[in-house]
Amino acid sequence: MNIRVLTLSLNMRLNTTDPRNATFANFLMEVGTNPQEVVHLPTTIGRCQDLNELLSTVYPQLGVANVSTPTFLTERTILSARNDDVNAINGTALTIFPGNRYTYLAADKMSEDGGMDRSITNRYPNEYLNSLDPTGLPPFKLELKVGCPIILLRNISPKDGLCNGTRMVVVRCGTRIIEVKILTGDKFGHLAFIPRISLSPSSSDFPFHMTRRQFPVRLAYAMTINKAQGQSVKFVGVDLRTPVFSHGQLYVSLSRCTSFDRINVLLPEEAIDSTTNIVYPEVLL
Repeated sequence: MNIRVLTLSLNMRLNTTDPRNATFANFLMEVGTNPQEVVHLPTTIGRCQDLNELLSTVYPQLGVANVSTPTFLTERTILSARNDDVNAINGTALTIFPGNRYTYLAADKMSEDGGMDRSITNRYPNEYLNSLDPTGLPPFKLELKVGCPIILLRNISPKDGLCNGTRMVVVRCGTRIIEVKILTGDKFGHLAFIPRISLSPSSSDFPFHMTRRQFPVRLAYAMTINKAQGQSVKFVGVDLRTPVFSHGQLYVSLSRCTSFDRINVLLPEEAIDSTTNIVYPEVLL
């Protein structure tokens, strides 16, 4: 049996009309395949001094009303490696964004399990469950404003465009439902309603199973690098204050943009123009 290995050598995301993008494509290829741990970023990538500068660069005039249109939001995003950093960025952006803040508190409880030790309920009160923020679940305290971008965390109605990872913008905040406008996919611009649903973490490091009833969404001014795979945007900000820690994350973050001159990074104070890159050549063909 003959096997022919095909390699992908042309970056289809970058705008090929600019010859300087070809140089940047070669740099990305090195980042994705070179096992060198420290990567020196090219001068064409913008540098930001702090989080506020990164936000104002990626989301200019964020504090001005009626600027954050659906097109404005779909063209830009901020990426970070850690969920905690993403939550902090989203919280700062929501504070800057004008409008009334709506707060939704979740209802947490232990999942019923016949084999569960009944005494465990006394050891983990609701206050403790409320403080948890498991991966894949919405926060216990969800804060939104009309016009802010959010991302869906579960498949609700795929035929209507409501899938895990769908980006949306809040149109109306009701007591029991959130009205949104879809920003991605073939249902772009369609209105939809997001209800509260009961969710459980797909994987848990806790010695119990919990259920959280909440709107299955999170703020989406920023998202994790892993969540951004497969997306293309015009303006990208990358928070590298905490270096990447898994295979290919740096390549994914820098390759989301369609042009080399629309990427901005936030580096640690002690780093001038370099960051950590983690690539395992043994997993590459």
